[in-house]
Amino acid sequence: MAPRQTVLPLAYRAFFLIIEPISALVGAFYAHFRQREYLALTCHAAPPMSFGLSVIMSQLANLYLLFALNEALVLRSTGDLRVWRTVLFVLLLADFGHLYSVALHGSWIYWDARRWNAIDYGNVPFVYLGALMRIAFLAGVGLGTKYEGFQVESPATWTTFKKNKFDTKPFGDHDVEVKIECCGVCASDMHTISGGWGEQKFPLAVGHEIVGKAIRVGPKVTLIKEGERVGVGAQSWSCLNCRQCKNDNETYCPQQLDTYGAVWPDTGIVTQGGYSSHVRTHEHWVFPIPDSIPSHLAAPMLCAGITSYSPLVRNGAGPGKKVGVVGLGGLGHFAVLFAKALGAETWVISRSHSKEADAKAMGADGFLATSDKDWNKEHLYTFDLIISTANNFGEGFDLSGYLALLDVHGRWVSIGMPEGETLSIKPQDLSDNGCFIGASHLGSRREMLEMFRLAADKGIKSWVETVPLSAENLGKTMLRLKNNDIKYRFTLVDYDKQFGA
Repeated sequence: MAPRQTVLPLAYRAFFLIIEPISALVGAFYAHFRQREYLALTCHAAPPMSFGLSVIMSQLANLYLLFALNEALVLRSTGDLRVWRTVLFVLLLADFGHLYSVALHGSWIYWDARRWNAIDYGNVPFVYLGALMRIAFLAGVGLGTKYEGFQVESPATWTTFKKNKFDTKPFGDHDVEVKIECCGVCASDMHTISGGWGEQKFPLAVGHEIVGKAIRVGPKVTLIKEGERVGVGAQSWSCLNCRQCKNDNETYCPQQLDTYGAVWPDTGIVTQGGYSSHVRTHEHWVFPIPDSIPSHLAAPMLCAGITSYSPLVRNGAGPGKKVGVVGLGGLGHFAVLFAKALGAETWVISRSHSKEADAKAMGADGFLATSDKDWNKEHLYTFDLIISTANNFGEGFDLSGYLALLDVHGRWVSIGMPEGETLSIKPQDLSDNGCFIGASHLGSRREMLEMFRLAADKGIKSWVETVPLSAENLGKTMLRLKNNDIKYRFTLVDYDKQFGA
């Protein structure tokens, strides 16, 4: 299933695809086969018929017909707004040329309908209408919705947010339009706008832990109801037809599109995230939120939560299993909460004991500090699964010591993605226990719904600090995130004060 292409509003379709081509065809018929009758309709000193005049009339009619048919064919064959705008701009220039050419009759031809003849009535107003329709199209009238959001203009100004209006992708049959209530702040947002994850498309509004109200649903939507409280995570589209998509692995689809920073096919429009008034997303990536979970607590689950939950359930975390969580931050605290809720014996592994009390408060069964002497000695070969949320793989990162904790064929799954880091692996570290090293990316729709149900049933509450949305607060929050001054997630609130109720 390809991304939904742009559908022209009815007025444009009627004029560009039906009225204009038919009128051009009628004009061409008269210019070719009824030339004397055509000239007879003109009372502005019509010249006598001659071979040269006949050829000119025919060729001009052919040219106008070619323009009209080319316009209709282009609008029918592609949904790329950039192509449409180019074609219509060229035809707008032709409209102006046409209007200029009739100036030979005098300026009255443009406005004095009392002096128009039959040709003028079918000519001047029609060219006016065509030009106005093309100007309206080029101005975007009726084509899309302007959203408003807080954008960053470049990595050099990544803590400076400006409230701007921007275009969103065309509304498709399977789309859901969400008025945003709140949005979590993810480390991905910081890495993206600061340039830490490479080149991006600016200006950009980030944010992919979105909770709000579904205010509009497409005619083919079956998964979401209008008025429902919903969430949108870090992914907004995949093909739903490939092997990955058909096996609940749609987050690994080669064609997947992110909620922000992706270019929507056939439009050139860059997707914008949840630091905005609204978001428009395919229904498959819009998720109903259980009533028992407050919006500000549900928001971080849409990225950090699912990123931690998916590798746990895919790798068998549950009763009788021993799970280690490396790093107690935004991701790590979710991994602890969900591992315990799934019934696994859960341990936190951190550099020091500074977060031990928090880990125990979250339900962790044990705590290991790698700064302690022989920190792993009593736990060698005892862990079934280790989820790594580490944000630094540099000097002092003892991967060998971590892998030695795993039982035979135990698994190390990395979900943290620090900037510019390389995880160095010695083959010998894998052979002693035959352990496996892998990674995980977000999670499927099925897993997202299961995660929310588990959170609702078990009363899981993420540790969240709310921040009123504003340009100033966004800059401060990004700096705090950069300095790890957070326990353990931020959620932006008070959207109504910025964008209205």
